[in-house]
Amino acid sequence: MKPLRHMKKQEQQIEELFGGSFVENKPIAFPSNAVTTAYSNIFYWAHLEAFKTDEFPLHPHQGFEIVTFVLKGVVEHYDTVSKKWTPLRAGDIQVIQAASGVKHAERIQEGSELFQIWFDPNMEVSLKQPPTYKDYSANMFKYEKVSDNCQKLFYMRQDGAVAHITEGLEVAKIKLNAGAYKEDLDRDAVYSYYILSGVLHMNGSLCEKDDFIIFKKCDSIEYQTKEATEVFVIKSPKSVTYGRFIERYENAELFS
Repeated sequence: MKPLRHMKKQEQQIEELFGGSFVENKPIAFPSNAVTTAYSNIFYWAHLEAFKTDEFPLHPHQGFEIVTFVLKGVVEHYDTVSKKWTPLRAGDIQVIQAASGVKHAERIQEGSELFQIWFDPNMEVSLKQPPTYKDYSANMFKYEKVSDNCQKLFYMRQDGAVAHITEGLEVAKIKLNAGAYKEDLDRDAVYSYYILSGVLHMNGSLCEKDDFIIFKKCDSIEYQTKEATEVFVIKSPKSVTYGRFIERYENAELFS
C-alpha cells in the first residue's frame, strides 16, 4: 500500500527564528498556519537545527504533553516546576506534561538538532492536573535486534520506562543496513515516519532525508535500502477515546 501522505522537506512549513539562529521544518505545523494538518493525537511536530547558540525565552504551555527528542548536540532547559537549568544531550528525551500550566525556556547550542512533538491528551483531565517534568537519559534506551539488517530502539511504548499520559503511543527509531526488511503493522493505528538519514524505499515509495511519510490502514511495510538508514516512527491511534479540546483539524477526515 502506498503512503497516505508523503512530504518532502520543502513541502513542509519552514521557519527561521531569531534571525536565522534556528531553522525549523514542521511536518505538522500549528493549525493556524498549517501546511499539513494535525491528526490522531499528534498536534504539532517540529524539527529544529541550531546554526547559532540562542534561547527561547520563558514562555507558557498548558494542557499538551510536550516531548523533546535531542538528536544532536546539547539543549538546556528551564521550567517553573524544576526551577533550574538542566542540560539534555544527544539521545536524551524530555517530557513535559503542561497540564494546568507551566512556563519554560530552552537554550540550544550551535550544531544541535532536535524534534519537539506535542501530543494531545484528554484535555478535560489534563487541564485539571498539576504540571510535571522529567528527563530521560540516552543510556536508558537500547537498540533491539529485529533481523540481520534491522534494529529498533523504543523511546516510548506501553509499559515502557517513559511515563506519558497520551494514549496509544509507540515511538521508536529504526536503524537499517543495506537490504530488505518487512514489518507487520496494526490496521487500527496511524504510522508517521521521519527519515533521519539515508535513502530507502517504503512500500515502493522513494524516501530521503527529512521526508515525512504517513501510512494508515496498512497491513505491512517493506523497507529496502542500499545504505545505512535511520527512520524515526510514531505509532498512534487511528481514533482516540476522548473528545478533542478544539475542533481544529482541517481535512481531519483524511485521518479519522
